[in-house]
Amino acid sequence: MKKLSILFCSTILTLYCIGLQAQDVDIKPWKYNINIELKDSALWVNLSLKITKAQKGQNDFLLFNRYIQIKKAILDDRPFEYTRSNDTLFFEAFQQSEMTLLMQYEIPCSMFEYSKTVASYGDSIYAYPVLFDAGQIFCERFNKWYPVLYDNFSDYCITISVPKTHKVFGYYPKTDCINSAGNDIYSFNCFDEDFPFFITQTNIFQQHKIIQHNTTNYEFYFLPRNRRLLDIVDRKPVYVSDVKQIDSLLSVIINRSMAAVDWYNANLWQQRIETLRFVETSILGLGACLESFILLDRSLMNMEVIDRYAVSHEISHIWLGIHTEYLAKGKFFLGETIPEYVNLLYYESWAGDDAFENAIQDKINLKLSEVPFYTVAFEQVLNQRKGSFQADDIIYHKGVAFVHEFRKLIGKEKLLKIIRETYSVPNHFVNLRDFEMNIKANGCWNEYLKLFEIKL
Repeated sequence: MKKLSILFCSTILTLYCIGLQAQDVDIKPWKYNINIELKDSALWVNLSLKITKAQKGQNDFLLFNRYIQIKKAILDDRPFEYTRSNDTLFFEAFQQSEMTLLMQYEIPCSMFEYSKTVASYGDSIYAYPVLFDAGQIFCERFNKWYPVLYDNFSDYCITISVPKTHKVFGYYPKTDCINSAGNDIYSFNCFDEDFPFFITQTNIFQQHKIIQHNTTNYEFYFLPRNRRLLDIVDRKPVYVSDVKQIDSLLSVIINRSMAAVDWYNANLWQQRIETLRFVETSILGLGACLESFILLDRSLMNMEVIDRYAVSHEISHIWLGIHTEYLAKGKFFLGETIPEYVNLLYYESWAGDDAFENAIQDKINLKLSEVPFYTVAFEQVLNQRKGSFQADDIIYHKGVAFVHEFRKLIGKEKLLKIIRETYSVPNHFVNLRDFEMNIKANGCWNEYLKLFEIKL
């Protein structure tokens, strides 16, 4: 997920050590039953969580958004006694191997301004507004809108009830949608580490295009714009109001998106995608790939961003970088740097060799950054996390330059083979050990070690 506008504010760091504890516990799949209802400009949540742990008698905790007020909480038929610190619920050690937690709580939304609900992002060094409003609502694990631990696959059974004026996009396709008392109730079932969802008013979209291409149905939801940003020329925005020019811009977005899916299927591995939805939003300031749908902020919908391959970067996450160990070394190298480099290989396929080499040089020289040129070592790339002002420079630019150096040493096809073998394992959190193990298995270890000898 690539930030285009930084909305972070500083918060107190305590979860880093807590998260490291979570890595050491043998966690079995949890079972979530979550019923969500949008009413009175709020999300009302009823949750049942069955937790199974291999170890007993230890201090226990759950990550949960500190600003969400809990209305009711029952643990194994008794009142749930807990203390809160930052985004963590602490409770006493339990001796049972299983426990069931029932919770009721409200997530407030506002028609006119973002709610005060705040959630940690990345490794909890910074925080940002959840950006809920009653028109469009986006919830994901990093918001900690439900009790969660990282690096834990779970069974999710979720229903989301919204007025008929709204639509729900889920991480997985809906299994059912029924009408009851004027509401549409969406049902979802999946086994994964998270279930993000997006609620939006349906009448705000001007153009809803459905295209059948190969074996995938593509749906595009665009916001109405009488005046759109077309491009950035000499660092100045160029706007257009002509309907034909706007339609031409949207056609480019559609065609490039479908071509990107074709390229990733051909060069990585074939993904079975029945329906892929692209939804334009105005509340995120970013792009986000969420398995069966992709959110695109309106700031991404222009030729300057398209030509810099930001949209196809999000598409790459259908294959790469979604399931990576949260606090492990190499988290963002595996989660963002490698997907960005593979995205550049797609860019090379349609823009040509010269454009590709220029893009690599721009990354090395930090042309798109506002800071002067500097060099970093590969070890710093592997250890880099979100949070510092240099994070995106190192993750999306310097890291990509190191992957390119590796490609020059071993060749494009060998690099893609290593990437396929690293990322294509189902229901697995990818880590640096996996990547390095596949490098050794493909006889490229000595070339990999050379990356630690240079600065870029």
